[in-house]
Amino acid sequence: MSRWLPLRDAALATALLLAAVYGGSSGLAHLDAALLGYLAATVAACFVTVYRTSAFWRRPPSAFYARALLEAVRRPRELRRLLGAAGRDLAAQRFIARRSRVRWLAHLLLSVGTLVSFAITLPLVWGWLRFEADGGRSYRAILVAVPVVRFAPEGVVGWLVFHGLSLAAVAVALGATYFLLVRLRARGGAHETAGFHLAPLLLLLAVALSGLALPAAGRSGLPGLFRAAALVHEVSVVALLLALPFTKLAHLLIRPLHLGAQLVRAPGALRAGCIGCGAPLAPVAQRDAVERLLAARGFRFARHQRRCPACRRRQVATAQAELLGAQFQPRPAASAARPEAA
Repeated sequence: MSRWLPLRDAALATALLLAAVYGGSSGLAHLDAALLGYLAATVAACFVTVYRTSAFWRRPPSAFYARALLEAVRRPRELRRLLGAAGRDLAAQRFIARRSRVRWLAHLLLSVGTLVSFAITLPLVWGWLRFEADGGRSYRAILVAVPVVRFAPEGVVGWLVFHGLSLAAVAVALGATYFLLVRLRARGGAHETAGFHLAPLLLLLAVALSGLALPAAGRSGLPGLFRAAALVHEVSVVALLLALPFTKLAHLLIRPLHLGAQLVRAPGALRAGCIGCGAPLAPVAQRDAVERLLAARGFRFARHQRRCPACRRRQVATAQAELLGAQFQPRPAASAARPEAA
């Protein structure tokens, strides 16, 4: 993989984002000066995130599963399987529910709250979304110069519009607090409380709590308090955006590769068998990809990787017996269970 390809992808994505901001904000006319700091952070985060994501997805092991995803899009039967897996694993996150219902609910609150907050904040920061008065008692939401909804402030839609970010912040705060307490109470060792695990949760909690503090600070009548809360919130959001591809939160960007792994390992996929005993091994496509990757890096194991673990152990024992002149070759399980003939 050329190291310039991720750089090219990042530059192209950033250029497209800048063009979209310019066009969507009517030539920067609808940009909010109070949100320029967030705008600069999103542009920088776009470059870094796309660079890191492209570099990871272009690695030969990752590219193998990425190609499986692309091939599934062209095949209706596999596309249905892919969409079903995406609904279960990415949207509903049912793989977490199998471990713990409480953990699943906390993760769902954390992920949905984060996605909703981004979905509301980014269009505002980029000048794509704005609100205009429409008569004496109603407003219009305008998305990229197109009126999308008209609502009254006292109605349900108005309440959701004005409190959507607060609801998302509450969801993020609850989810982050749960996982933070789980980490701090864990007895698995120092790695449970390492910065890699705690820093993203603390950042999310800082963003959520400082966002919830903004309305309270605004109603306090103290301009200095509101400016301080706004500064803390902006700093925490910028830190979160820039840290996204370098922390555990980057799993959002690589989790879709798991769908490619499911396609490769689907029940109908052709599977390889052990050349020693015939036991089923990995799918043929995955085995061949691993062999090509190892060979490209100068590793050749003389078909050793085509044997199951039990046959590999017998090979090792045979080699040791020849070197040491000892007999400790393990018998296969089937022959060990069968009594010897008299």
